[in-house]
Amino acid sequence: MWEKFIAWLNGMDPGVIKTSILAIAGGFTSLIGTLMGEHQNLFYWLFAFVVVDYFTGIFAAAKTGTWSSARGLKGLIRKFLILFIAIGFHGIDQILQEPWIGAWAIGALSINEIISILENIEKAGFESIIPQRIRDMLDVVKEKHEKKIKDKLPGESI
Repeated sequence: MWEKFIAWLNGMDPGVIKTSILAIAGGFTSLIGTLMGEHQNLFYWLFAFVVVDYFTGIFAAAKTGTWSSARGLKGLIRKFLILFIAIGFHGIDQILQEPWIGAWAIGALSINEIISILENIEKAGFESIIPQRIRDMLDVVKEKHEKKIKDKLPGESI
């Protein structure tokens, strides 16, 4: 299958490939501009964090030997859901005419993605590039999250 795809790709004119990529990117940006309005730039940042998180997750999984295509597909679906949630919250803020709702949701999702990126960097063995204070903050966030889960599920351990 891949051989056929590579052969087809090699047979294509570079101008057609470039035009196709530009058309897809233009369609994506116009769709996001239409859907997200004043939150368009925030959404682009979230999109960048989602892409970086996905690729650092793949790298960390490959480095630790835990990579699987099923897990990768699950992660990809999760990333699409994060983007749809951001779009949904923007829709809610448009309905309620409260623009802070969409900005808040995109900000919260972005922070979550940044934390995940840092965790992936750590899992990949590059924790030395993350300053100690940021690693300490990550530990505090993890501990608080685990405590909340323990408090909600008495008798069970994580």
